[in-house]
Amino acid sequence: MKTGTKRWVLAGGGTAAVAVVAVGALLVWSGGEPAAGPARGTAGRPERVGPAEVARQFMTAVATGQAAQAAALTDAADAAGAAITRTKQGMPGIGFHARLAPEPAVPAGGTGTSIDADVTWTLPGGAPLAYRTTVDLRLVDDTWRVAWSPTLLHPRLAEGQSLAYGALPGDGALLDRTGAPVAEGFAPVVMGSVRRAVGPLTGTPGWRVTAVDAAGTAAAVLHEQQPQVAPSVTVTPDPATQAAAQAAVDGVGQAAVLLAVQPSTGELLAVAQNAVADGQGPIALQNFFEPGSTFKVVTATAALTAGTANADTPLDCPGAATIGTRRITNEDSFELGTVPMRRAFAASCNTSFGKLAADLPADALPTAASYFGLMSDFSVAGITTNTGKVPAAGSTAARVEAGIGQGEVLTTPFGMALAAATVAQGRTPVPRLLRDTPTEGQQPPALPGGVVTALRSMMAEVVTGGTARELAGFAGVRGKTGTAQFGDGTRSHGWFMGYRGDVAFSVLVVDGGSSKVAVGATAAFLGGL
Repeated sequence: MKTGTKRWVLAGGGTAAVAVVAVGALLVWSGGEPAAGPARGTAGRPERVGPAEVARQFMTAVATGQAAQAAALTDAADAAGAAITRTKQGMPGIGFHARLAPEPAVPAGGTGTSIDADVTWTLPGGAPLAYRTTVDLRLVDDTWRVAWSPTLLHPRLAEGQSLAYGALPGDGALLDRTGAPVAEGFAPVVMGSVRRAVGPLTGTPGWRVTAVDAAGTAAAVLHEQQPQVAPSVTVTPDPATQAAAQAAVDGVGQAAVLLAVQPSTGELLAVAQNAVADGQGPIALQNFFEPGSTFKVVTATAALTAGTANADTPLDCPGAATIGTRRITNEDSFELGTVPMRRAFAASCNTSFGKLAADLPADALPTAASYFGLMSDFSVAGITTNTGKVPAAGSTAARVEAGIGQGEVLTTPFGMALAAATVAQGRTPVPRLLRDTPTEGQQPPALPGGVVTALRSMMAEVVTGGTARELAGFAGVRGKTGTAQFGDGTRSHGWFMGYRGDVAFSVLVVDGGSSKVAVGATAAFLGGL
């Protein structure tokens, strides 16, 4: 071995680092390895440990997390111990390396010297944080000691400060419309497909090392690497509206769904199904059902736009009627005599609306349905949806059936929520679930102004004095009930579609028997908002 050359081996946590003193000593923050004790002379008396060795012992103690031993090698043990301990806590599990410069030549009688140290922290993910600091040493009572200063840990640390590391996340997130991360179990009908559509939202994290005071409050950012942040995705359902919708359908024994949309924006506010409905798939969005008397909104629109009737036009409402070859009846065969169309609408008179439809052209109902988005093919990012099927009715019997939402007419709860939003807004809003991703599909034309006014008035009368009087206590509610026969005609779905303010909705109870159970679920929903 050449004169003036010496090897140091410092081990911690099963890892050894070897360096030549002429180049410097490599020290690793790895925990558990105590500093070396003082050297002994031939007579057994302790020899004065040189400043380079004291500096090495100090850095080794710091690297191995031995705060007390490191502090004992300084001239201010209490302050040093506190700062080193806090830095260990603030930089947990982060590798520390210090390479000391060669041992300085201390002149005879000299009482102080300095040794440069190149410090490198290996941050999570392998990113290095490197800087140079200086170890000042002084002779105190014939013993070399490290002159304590926070700059031993970092050149920009002030008295009372220590180092702290913090990760800066780069991943995007799924957020609800309030800006909060989507909660576990939120809107499960849509969130599964949303997560598949948007992917993992993975970004590249960053980091920050700060100077903190004794209370842990950041005083200055010393080093940082900004993350490459993946964009977050905001879904439109509202937590409060979704919760009210879910509670409403959970209170129904049969398969029940409730879908709410904001008429002014088209944003979906809630998509809720109970457990029975979940067993049949995402029926709120995709499955077709007979709409029953909720479709009278479309039939009324067809008559209004054709000029064959207005809200005050007298219509006969017998308990039963044969129109062409089709005989239809009202629920429990009720009859009203001759009443304005608004009253026949509120009472849901099948015989009146069957006759209205019979006198219309074959394409009148499909044309009217197109105003409400029921003939639209929207591609809503994150979900698959359907709206409705309203074929042209060539025969009188087919038009009679279609006029009361039976026969070949089919709609979805999603489609009927859009229909309710159309009345509220005057035009079908383009639906959206992901706020930053537009929906593909053509927006239908606006309803004629006079039609909008008439429909709003008639739908208000359904609540104030018609088939949904149970909702009269909720101010401003407008809507339409529906009892829709299916199968062999002995069973019926229950519907309610409507709006209040800027919330439009549809409620379907599959095989509910009548609209009453849907009206009850609507009351529960409105009461929960």
